[in-house]
Amino acid sequence: MNDDTAPAPARRPPLDDRDRARLLRSVATLALVGASVVMMLQMFGPWVESFVLSNAVSPKGRRILLLWTGLGGALGVAAAALLYLPRRRAGGLDRLELGARLAAPLTLAALVPPFFVRAGWNDDLLFSLALSALILALEPLVRVQLAAWPELAGFRGPRKLGGLLARLRARLPASVGRWTPLGLVIAGAIGFGLYVAIFAIRNHRHFNTFDYDLGQLNNEFYNALHGHPFRCTPLIREGNWSELRDHAAFTMYPLLPFYALAPRSETLLAIQAVLVGSGAIPIYRFAARRLSRPLAAVLAFAYLLYPPVHGATFFEMHFQPVAGAFLLWMIDMFDDRRTALFVAFFLLAIGCREDVPVGLCCFGLFLVLTGHRTRAGIWILVVSAVYFVAIRFVIMPLIGPWGFAEIYKDLFPPGESSFGGVVKTMVTNPVFTFRTMLTSDKLRYVLQILTPIAFLPLRRVPLWLAVVPGFFFSVLTTGYGATTNIGYQYSAHFTAYIFPAAALALAWMETTNAVDGRVRRRAAAVALVLATLAMTVRWGGFPPRTSFASGYGTINFKPNTPEELQKDRWLHELVARVPPLAKLAVSDRELPHVSSRLDCYTLMEGYQGSDYILYVPNSGIGRDGDQAARALASGEFVEIDRRPQLSLLKRHGAP
Repeated sequence: MNDDTAPAPARRPPLDDRDRARLLRSVATLALVGASVVMMLQMFGPWVESFVLSNAVSPKGRRILLLWTGLGGALGVAAAALLYLPRRRAGGLDRLELGARLAAPLTLAALVPPFFVRAGWNDDLLFSLALSALILALEPLVRVQLAAWPELAGFRGPRKLGGLLARLRARLPASVGRWTPLGLVIAGAIGFGLYVAIFAIRNHRHFNTFDYDLGQLNNEFYNALHGHPFRCTPLIREGNWSELRDHAAFTMYPLLPFYALAPRSETLLAIQAVLVGSGAIPIYRFAARRLSRPLAAVLAFAYLLYPPVHGATFFEMHFQPVAGAFLLWMIDMFDDRRTALFVAFFLLAIGCREDVPVGLCCFGLFLVLTGHRTRAGIWILVVSAVYFVAIRFVIMPLIGPWGFAEIYKDLFPPGESSFGGVVKTMVTNPVFTFRTMLTSDKLRYVLQILTPIAFLPLRRVPLWLAVVPGFFFSVLTTGYGATTNIGYQYSAHFTAYIFPAAALALAWMETTNAVDGRVRRRAAAVALVLATLAMTVRWGGFPPRTSFASGYGTINFKPNTPEELQKDRWLHELVARVPPLAKLAVSDRELPHVSSRLDCYTLMEGYQGSDYILYVPNSGIGRDGDQAARALASGEFVEIDRRPQLSLLKRHGAP
């Protein structure tokens, strides 16, 4: 056949201004992707920490870094040329633009490794701000990428891969896809409980727990077990009900049967770890009714990896994390319309502490404002409000003065120092109240709370109620650093509500446009995963590490030494010499180990009224040794036994 009769190849029409802009944008994107990916591949090794921290790198190293980065950019341009100039010229611009859209998130690749260098940041606020900016920039780029995936359907390779995946799914039993995510979440919850329980108990046996708060809670549980309600002698040396002036922890009684199996501090640590870990299951169940099961599992694991959960759970034992777990189960049972179980978990949650009803009021108000089960919302709101007013403003003041008023001291009106005074300031002077929240520490804290979940609860106005309880009991406080530190228990006021709120935010993304909603949802999930991992690397408790801060210091994950185990045995040998009904004063770190008795005082607050004193001589730790020295100098006490690092004193005439 004559070549003159063959059809001419399709030619690309001339580019107009719009096409030129598309071309330049796509080439620039791929060049930036190439440079960013190559730079990311170089961001490994011990030099990266000092590079991120202080820009320290040798001139030769910087030249090499620039050279490889430039080479990466050139590779990106070459990739653009391959997409734009195939043998068949028609459609080259569309292919190029599609490739650029698919690669768009990789433009930020070079920025990711520094967020996984623990020692590369010496400022927590700076890290939080930078990570937040990265997450907010990444999510729209991921949306661009995900929106481009359907356009790959016409290409042979992706079509083949899609068919292969479809055949693999068809061969699997339907039950595998249905139950595997839940099984993984249950396994994760069990693993979390075991991990935290083991290492929290190990940390306790390192003598790394204190009178505040494990020793006090253990003594209160022990007294309750023996018929003395709300009696906590390390904190208040009075009779029954005296501790009710500070905290209304009625849920202690449903937990007593588990504590009674082994009435000591280690049991409380294990109970808390198991309960907090179980919170992943209701998060999954709640989310799986609205989202795909894999995405619901992602949200549940984000909870298990959430640094504020780690800090609160490892920090001795408190009722805020326990209440958070019960609240998650309560929300799940309410959503599943299991009324009896909802009521049971509601009572367990509200009975944990006097501040829990504030969050429940917000939950009830959310139901009312959104019109979802309005009647139930009204009941929850009214019951919670009535209980809060009754317990906080009537019953607890009858017992005695509030012991934690000072954490709101800057909000007291002149001449008042009560919780009611705080409310008066909030109502009458909201501008002043807002000003007290504008500090760098509180900004850092809020970012630590919200960045791991990609700010999802802030994306719909009704969901803002999910952050109100946490703001009220942490960000609103003044001059008390513990409440704005994720290593303490106060972040649990956020946790119970923001994860269900995140599930709702993801679900609501699909209400207007199903296709666009799925893209937005998946992009938000990618941002959530990256933010959670980066936050966990920096502040989380997984895996064991030497720098995980919780409570008053760092958690010691190392195995207990023979000396520590021997000290524990000596400690209990000396306590065995103290009659069960005698009043024993103990030094701070030793008290949690021996507070399973009716009368156990903290030596830091004085030895007066005690029959025996057990302490560490010459420890150099604060007031413990000073008080014991005064007791010996007074002539009231005499040493009756000693072990290495430990001394037992007895008051003359004591039983």
